[in-house]
Amino acid sequence: MAICYREIHKLDLIADMYENAHKKRPDNEEILTAMFMAYVRLGNHKKQQQTAMTLHKLKPNKNPYYFWAIMSIVMQARNCTDKNLAQKMFLPLAERMTKKFVDEGKVEAEAEVQMYLIILELMEKWEDALNVLEGPLSEKLVSELNFKETKSTEFYTKLGRWKESNIAYRKLLCSNRDHMYWWREYINSALKLEEEKWLPPDDSKELVDYTGEKALSFIKECQEKDKGSRQERGPYLAHLELIKQAQKTICDPCRIYGDPVELLENYYIEFGDKFCCFSDLRAYLDILNTEEQSRLVECIMSKNQYKESDGTLIYVENIKQMQRHITCLQLCRCMSAHVKLTKDEKLELARELVDRHKNGLKFGKELLTTDLQFCDSYLLLAVALLLDVWQNHGENSLVWQIIVLLELGMKESPSSFQMKLLLIRLYCTMGAFGPCPALYDGMEIKYIMNDTLGHIVSNHVGRLGHFSSACAMYGTMLRFFTFNHKETAEYLIASYKFGSFTKIDEFVRFRDRLQHSLQYASATAERMLLDLVLETNSHVSTEQMIMYMEIDPAQDKTDFDALRDNRNFSVILSWDPTSICDVEKAKQHSYREEVAWLKIRNLTLRILAASVMLGQEIDHDHQMNNGLSKDGKQPIHNVLYDLKNKLSQHVQNCHEQFSQEYKYPIQGPFRTRLSTFLQGNYFPVFLEMLENVTYVHSLQDIDIDKIDDGKEERLKTSVTKMLKELLEKNKVCMIYDDNNCKSINPDIIENMVLLSEAISHLCVLFGVCYRMLKPVKTVLSRRNKKKKENILPIPCTFDNYNTLVKDVEKVCQEIHKTASELDPVFLSLDLSSLNLSQPFQDNNEYAEMEKEMWKSIEVSYQQSFVEITEFLHKKLQYLSGLHL
Repeated sequence: MAICYREIHKLDLIADMYENAHKKRPDNEEILTAMFMAYVRLGNHKKQQQTAMTLHKLKPNKNPYYFWAIMSIVMQARNCTDKNLAQKMFLPLAERMTKKFVDEGKVEAEAEVQMYLIILELMEKWEDALNVLEGPLSEKLVSELNFKETKSTEFYTKLGRWKESNIAYRKLLCSNRDHMYWWREYINSALKLEEEKWLPPDDSKELVDYTGEKALSFIKECQEKDKGSRQERGPYLAHLELIKQAQKTICDPCRIYGDPVELLENYYIEFGDKFCCFSDLRAYLDILNTEEQSRLVECIMSKNQYKESDGTLIYVENIKQMQRHITCLQLCRCMSAHVKLTKDEKLELARELVDRHKNGLKFGKELLTTDLQFCDSYLLLAVALLLDVWQNHGENSLVWQIIVLLELGMKESPSSFQMKLLLIRLYCTMGAFGPCPALYDGMEIKYIMNDTLGHIVSNHVGRLGHFSSACAMYGTMLRFFTFNHKETAEYLIASYKFGSFTKIDEFVRFRDRLQHSLQYASATAERMLLDLVLETNSHVSTEQMIMYMEIDPAQDKTDFDALRDNRNFSVILSWDPTSICDVEKAKQHSYREEVAWLKIRNLTLRILAASVMLGQEIDHDHQMNNGLSKDGKQPIHNVLYDLKNKLSQHVQNCHEQFSQEYKYPIQGPFRTRLSTFLQGNYFPVFLEMLENVTYVHSLQDIDIDKIDDGKEERLKTSVTKMLKELLEKNKVCMIYDDNNCKSINPDIIENMVLLSEAISHLCVLFGVCYRMLKPVKTVLSRRNKKKKENILPIPCTFDNYNTLVKDVEKVCQEIHKTASELDPVFLSLDLSSLNLSQPFQDNNEYAEMEKEMWKSIEVSYQQSFVEITEFLHKKLQYLSGLHL
């Protein structure tokens, strides 16, 4: 039964079952243990504590049960919104309980000592924690290498005991000179001692590096020890770290510890042929001023002269030489050397790099298909230069050239995820989603990557009209999130069973991170909206779908304050300086935009659900109790009114904050559909139809024979006019002239999808009006049949409603026709014959790949318009069943 309940996500029933079993057998240890684990699944830490203490009383000699109770108290402190309560009640209680066992000498296992350390760290009792590490209890800490030493150094730093911290990190560095975290802390302690003007006692024999100079001596000593053996990068980077930290302290360029240009140049000479060289040095380029950066560029470029005086290319002779040259190019780009180049110089350098990439392929002939080519970075740097030209000059033909070059690069390096990520971004930018699923699947995006990298396709799949692919992708993502929530509970249970208390908080944070993921919330909303409009071709099916979804219009299941942005943008390589490409700043703006768009989608979904529920209401007895209906819930028409106001206010706020489209870098996030939605005025049409729903509902409380009495007809028929305006705005050609060059309009698909969505939402609202008006008309017809005299006139609302449905149906047919006519097959378009791009290279291989690209682009556009027309066809069927 427990397995059954777990599979159907009824975890509370597992706890109920064991509670009942415990009442029958209060002394059964196995039932109590299972009950404790049931509460772990639910995250009910209070019940966990009570059950664990019951177990401890039943089996007082089993320490784990006692520490289960303590861990449950710690988790209550962690989840407590009142931090003061956590620090003054829960954690002190956990500390007292643990200390009792320590004083009585009952501590038996390493996990119990670690539990004590966890509590002391949370209470920030660093001195007490240090005493534990230096006392007899530390003998039990044996599973992790250097655990006592590394923890002690952390506590010394927390306590500001810089002398002990310095000594401890110095000892650790003697055993591992490549540990950069230890170097940073060691240098920090030395500079802190110097800042405090600390001096050792005359009789001191301890090795304390209490100044920057002494730290520098130790760094040089470590560098000397490396000579003649395999060189470690740590000591060389530590020298740069010393300058960086000293510079932060004095807030001025610090050169007393050496010339950073010379140090960076020497590091390049020593390690320039290593793949990690660029990322190592990038962290320290910001300590240079503009003049020093120019000097460093000249220094490293002088060591990579691979051109004859007449401009003929000299190709590298081995892999190490090639990697050294690539590192040089990467560093130069990062120090803005490419910004100074003209458009022609960038194009010339890009051609040179493409040639070098082609030549470099000879070094990777023996590589497996799963290996990356050594020369891939040449091509990626060439692409970066071409993207600069495209973004600065707006020549769309360059995008097609870049796509062909990347596709050619993929043939030689099929596992290059960098090329795949760029291709997905560029294809989607140009409105072609078709080639993306294969590229996405080729990267084998699994598990946590659904959360961190899922955005690279989920942002585009629905936007570009690939609805069937959207359903599949959202389904895969949502299965991961659902599966994770279920499985994390099992990991927590295992952690309690085996006493891995340090992992419990990690698993809980991991679960929370995924439960509150922006990607999860977005995928859920988009999938539900997609199902609501895609799987319904009548109002009856819409009502069934709303029932299956179990939407509560009165309450949004998304906690917007707790949302987490887990998207990873560091995967795509960028060698641009932060001043040009600030991905972190773009991510922050994107998060605000994503949340704003998610609110619109959630409110739209809840409004549609509330409207459908309003139409399903049969009992119109609106007896209220302080504004609530008999069952204690707010009436659905009030909920709908509140939601309509919330959406209107939110859209107004969005107009103020996001009216101008933000320019995101290629390596960063992609925009949402928010700006297109706002600029296209899709919301007023929806709002107008929503007003009709509320008006039709208001007629329910009026006697049938008095509907027209003294009341002006308020059914708004301007919906048709607004839809026509939207259609006229979006009636544009697929191919247009751009500076005497033909170009594709990539926005046309997105606009058609938004227009189709608008129609589908209107269909639902029309269905609600039909649901409410149909019974009234039936009653009127019956009365008029019985009364041959004094026949009641049919209110004009019914005729106006029918006219409105017919008019919207006509507009929908026009939209359907427009979408059909945009299909490349209908237009008999052969994109490869339109000269949309000039070839970047004049060879057969490039020409063949360009043909293949145009074929896949055509198929993608065709798929988009076929799915849009099928979608609109369903909506026409929907509307045809709504005539009164």
